[in-house]
Amino acid sequence: MKNFLRLTYVIFKGNGLASFAGDASRKRRFSRIGSVILFAFLAIYLMTITTAGSMFFYDVLNAARLQSLVVSLFLSMGTILVFMFGILYVISIFYYASDVEKLLPMPLKANEIIGAKLMVTAIYEYLYEIVLVGPPLVIYGIRSSAGVHYYLYALIVLIVLPVVPICLATLIAMLVMRFTRFARNKDRFSLVANLLAMAIALAFIYGTQSLTSLSSGDLTKLLSLRASDLARLTAVAFPGTARAAAALADSAGWVAAGQLGIFLLIAAAALILTLALSRLLYFQGVIGINTSSSNRRRLTEREMAEAGTGRPAFLSYVVKEFRILLRTPIFFMNNILMNFLWPVFVLLPLFSGSADADITSLIALLRSEITPRSPSVPLILAGTFAVACFISGTNGIAESALSREGKLFYLMKIWPMSYNKQVWAKLVTGILMSLIGTLLLVIVLAVLVHPPIWFLLLILAALPGAILITNLAGIIFELHWPKLNWENEQKAVKQNLNVLYGIIFGVLLAALAIVPVAVFQLKLLASVLIICVLPLLISLLLALIIRRSAPRLIASLDV
Repeated sequence: MKNFLRLTYVIFKGNGLASFAGDASRKRRFSRIGSVILFAFLAIYLMTITTAGSMFFYDVLNAARLQSLVVSLFLSMGTILVFMFGILYVISIFYYASDVEKLLPMPLKANEIIGAKLMVTAIYEYLYEIVLVGPPLVIYGIRSSAGVHYYLYALIVLIVLPVVPICLATLIAMLVMRFTRFARNKDRFSLVANLLAMAIALAFIYGTQSLTSLSSGDLTKLLSLRASDLARLTAVAFPGTARAAAALADSAGWVAAGQLGIFLLIAAAALILTLALSRLLYFQGVIGINTSSSNRRRLTEREMAEAGTGRPAFLSYVVKEFRILLRTPIFFMNNILMNFLWPVFVLLPLFSGSADADITSLIALLRSEITPRSPSVPLILAGTFAVACFISGTNGIAESALSREGKLFYLMKIWPMSYNKQVWAKLVTGILMSLIGTLLLVIVLAVLVHPPIWFLLLILAALPGAILITNLAGIIFELHWPKLNWENEQKAVKQNLNVLYGIIFGVLLAALAIVPVAVFQLKLLASVLIICVLPLLISLLLALIIRRSAPRLIASLDV
């Protein structure tokens, strides 16, 4: 048991969240504090959403005396989410973690290694479960005036609920890794997993927006039907979930205690079976996971000729940056894909049907306000600048330009190219992707509103300053505080405070653009000078600062 607990702590610490304490440097502790604050903010935000949603569903179902479906609905949803994310976490923690090669040769029992990794997987799942399932159970207990025994049962259910789906996810993942080649490519698996997670999030947003457009009666019928179907599905796929829901829906008496006892027995049996089968599947599937193989292919004459041709050094460096961003799943998801999702977020309400009349009225109002003398045009121009600042500040390309190099940063000192050209090649990458993200929104605006040509040209004139100033500020953050020591790519982006600084700078810059125009009610010419011309002058000043300071700062950096 002592080895099991120690191993669980070490594996959890190696995966990032438990490394908050220790003898790390002050700078690294400050970075971890920022990560914890960001995670806490996200958790509070999600708990607020789930609390409001569960209160809404309870009130709707209570009118038809079907309020007990709230428990079944959220337990079923939580179980399915635990299972889906469990497969991704199991493959990541069991097979792709950096500790795999170190643990296998150690004198540790198989059950200790497998059990510790299962515990770490469960800890990550508990973080989601507490946020998504905990608030609905508390709301149901408060609204239904449940007794103390309900909250005791709810606590037990929260602790045991992930066991069966995690065990099933573990066995499926081990079978896949043992007998197929699909998930053995780490980059391909990470990309598919992150895309799947993002698709689930978008589907959740789309579904909740669609529900808000229904009447109370239709929503009650839909929820009762879907909750029943979902409960039957989870009862078949994950035995014991229906028992837990029944115990919480009617927690009084010995029947509920019996239901809860059966739920605990099923979870214990699933855990014992998983540990037994894992000893047969895990070690044979994990051996050789980090070895690589390639298919040999004869090159054609054309390919040989093209391989010998060169291109300008600066262009080659830009292409190299794009290849790193596109081929590394973490960088692709956080730095590239985000630029293409903003139009999706704008168009999602249109397809969900949740506010068709309001959106149609808003579009008609915009069309009527787009005239040369309208006081709304400067506000729209300032809003466009603010959106461009936000998109450019959130993609994190410039803010992680040096951090993405990691321990290969020394290559920047070897390349036969000046430091300034290398910095500008990285900047060009961020500028182009920011431009793509903002232009996509402008295209959506043009398609929906059909504005006149002069207005579109005015909108386009507001983009260069916003994009340049945010990317230049981002690279300045990176030159002073790059995060070069990391073992997995997500720490270069997700745990990089420079990315957070870039987001904050983009938001502040957006506010500085909107507030003067709105407060002082500036005319169009003054607004153009502030929004289109002044940022370009500031960008020129930042470019001169980077030109003078970049060589000195890069030369002083070391891994």
